[in-house]
Amino acid sequence: MRHTLVISSLTVCLAAQSPIPVKAPIQRVRLHPDEAWVTRIGKTTLPEAGTHHLQLSDLPTGLRLDDLQVSAKGPSGTRLGDVAVRADPREVTETPEWKRLMADREALRSKRDTMESQLESIRQEQAFLKGLMATHDKELSGRMTYTLPSAAPLVELARQMQTRLSALMFQDRQLKRDLEKLTAEETRLNGELQQRQGQQRTAPSRVTVELTSPGPGPVVLEVSYRQRRARWTPVYEARLSEDRKTLGLALYAAVVQTTGETWEGVHLEISNAKPGRNLTTPSFEGSQEISWAPPVPLPKQDHSLGGVPGGVPSGIPGGVIGGVVGGVVGGSGKVVDFSTEAVMSAPPPPPPPPVAALEASARTLEEASGLATTFVLDGSKDIPSDGEPHRFKVLTQDLQPQMKIVAFPRLDAAGYQVAQFPAPERFPIFPEAPVVQFAGTQRLGQAPMKLPATGQPFQLGFGPMKGLRVSLRRLDHKLETIGAFTKQRQWTLREALELSNDTNESLEVEVQDRMLKSTVDSVKISSLPESTSGAVERQPGVLTWTLRIPKGQTATITEAVQIRAPQDGEVEGLEDLN
Repeated sequence: MRHTLVISSLTVCLAAQSPIPVKAPIQRVRLHPDEAWVTRIGKTTLPEAGTHHLQLSDLPTGLRLDDLQVSAKGPSGTRLGDVAVRADPREVTETPEWKRLMADREALRSKRDTMESQLESIRQEQAFLKGLMATHDKELSGRMTYTLPSAAPLVELARQMQTRLSALMFQDRQLKRDLEKLTAEETRLNGELQQRQGQQRTAPSRVTVELTSPGPGPVVLEVSYRQRRARWTPVYEARLSEDRKTLGLALYAAVVQTTGETWEGVHLEISNAKPGRNLTTPSFEGSQEISWAPPVPLPKQDHSLGGVPGGVPSGIPGGVIGGVVGGVVGGSGKVVDFSTEAVMSAPPPPPPPPVAALEASARTLEEASGLATTFVLDGSKDIPSDGEPHRFKVLTQDLQPQMKIVAFPRLDAAGYQVAQFPAPERFPIFPEAPVVQFAGTQRLGQAPMKLPATGQPFQLGFGPMKGLRVSLRRLDHKLETIGAFTKQRQWTLREALELSNDTNESLEVEVQDRMLKSTVDSVKISSLPESTSGAVERQPGVLTWTLRIPKGQTATITEAVQIRAPQDGEVEGLEDLN
């Protein structure tokens, strides 16, 4: 009897130490720009007070402790203890469909290896025949210098080599086409295998959670883990109503995942936060020291060898004045030193550092406000592990835009219909995210989301305005040398920006053109009296005129400027007006 009690106590002890399996389906997924956090929630019942180990199996391969977040709710006083994660030692199971796909792929690879070997052999034989034919022609030419050989055998040999070479070229092209078909089939198989990753796991992860409870009762266990093979990217839709009074702006999340898990009926959360970001605040390490060293004298240059000639720079056509010094919006706007010694002795600029290519899955996703925002989508969502984007609506807002017609005669021969609106309240703006634009139900195209200049409204284009013709016409261009003692080059430029209204209504058009600005005192730019007045600089470097054009009429803006620069040296920025 005594031994029976000892054995019974040992059995109870071992039973208490064995892990309690918990089934925890995926309930919630929080998506970030470059990763996802998947949350599983499971329920079980603790049989008695004490320390218990709850175990979740069949989790994704390769989970680590820093990929986990664990919480539990149980009887009052329940405490969460240690958490362990390890690979499940069970044998790998593969479905018949997975095995069939793997066998098909291996067969394709073997067939491709055979075909590539045949193609290499054919090309080697082609190279041999071409070399043999060249040697044959050379030998024949040498012999004909001294003797007249019989033509029949030579012609027959050349014909046989040409026939064989033609057959080899035909086989070469045929094999290349077969290899292209084989590659396409292998790509399809790889895509299907990627979709079925969940059917083949080399070592599924297993998480064990220690829980201490003062008594028996139900427990809810929540385990979240990081998945790096999932992401979301923003996509906007802008729908302009038929009366052009309302603009519906919608933000969509394009979700892509290849985790091997199928997310069925999950609650989806979209966040622009990047959990892996370094949030260390920058700080100064001390004072900034300023030093001085005497200048190094430059060697004198021989101006007879490669000196910079006076007059018009060689890179600028004599009859054309291209953009002006530093004044073209979006241009470099840089003027070089006009001294001959500086131009000749200055070392070439260092090459720019190489820019590493970014994978699409790691594309920076930053909201304009810079703050972390999370949206919980309504209902439950299904997202298979197929690597394809699945789009979900996140947020919508109706705006009352101001419709305008904007023309850029120097850039395009059309006027564009534009919807302008202030920054939407409580609506995330992701610069450079695509905006798909609609007029009613008709899709017009798409453009990237652009942040406007400070104080300016947002702007979305809705295509050219039919019946409005825009042109840029050069009225006069002259380059001359002026000055009695100090010679200077002077460009005189007159241009006309013309807009013709062929519609049946009066149009109000904003016309924009770049300003001409100098970045150095050596170059002077002045506007001539015949220039059209009334332009305003609403954004830096851009002039804007507002014109009302009656139906059937043409409006003209005249721009006339003079640019003066020293006789010697090179002026940069003139090319943009060519």
